[in-house]
Amino acid sequence: MQHNQKGVGMMEILVALLVLAIAVLGFTALQLRAISSTDEALQKVNAMSLARDLAERIRANRSAYSTYLANLNASTQTTSASKACLNGTTCTAAEMANYDTAQVISSANDQGMKIAMPSCQVSGTIARQCIYVSWNKTQPQDGTADTNCTNGGSYQPTASCVVMELY
Repeated sequence: MQHNQKGVGMMEILVALLVLAIAVLGFTALQLRAISSTDEALQKVNAMSLARDLAERIRANRSAYSTYLANLNASTQTTSASKACLNGTTCTAAEMANYDTAQVISSANDQGMKIAMPSCQVSGTIARQCIYVSWNKTQPQDGTADTNCTNGGSYQPTASCVVMELY
C-alpha cells in the first residue's frame, strides 16, 4: 500500500487556527492591560501635578493657610473666586487663597478628580496636613469605607488616589 499525501488535512488546519486564535487572544489581553495601566499612570501624574501646584501656592501664601484649609475641606467646594487675583490686581492673602483654591478645584473637576486637605494619619507629635487627590469613585478622605482613599494612613486596596504630605 502506498500512501501519497498531497496537501494538509482538515484537522491540521483546524489545530493551527486554534493555536493562532489563542495567541491572538493572549496578545489582545496584553494590549488591554497596557492601555489600562497607561491610563492609571496618566491619572497619577495629573493628580501629583494638582497636589504639587496646590502645595506651591500654599507655600507662596503661608499667611492664608487657614483659608486654604477651610476652602478645600468645605462640604461644597467653590470653583469661582470673588476676586480674580491676576494681571497686577492687588489682593489680600485671603483673597489670593480663595482665588488659588477656586482654580485648583476647577482644574480637578475638569479632570474628573476631587481634592481635599485633611489631617495626615501619621503617628508622632507633629500634626501635618495632607493633600488628597482622588478620581473614579474614590473619596479624598481617610476612613474605613472601601470608597475612601486611605484607612488609618494606608491606601485602600481599591483606591484611585494620590496622597501628598504638606510641610
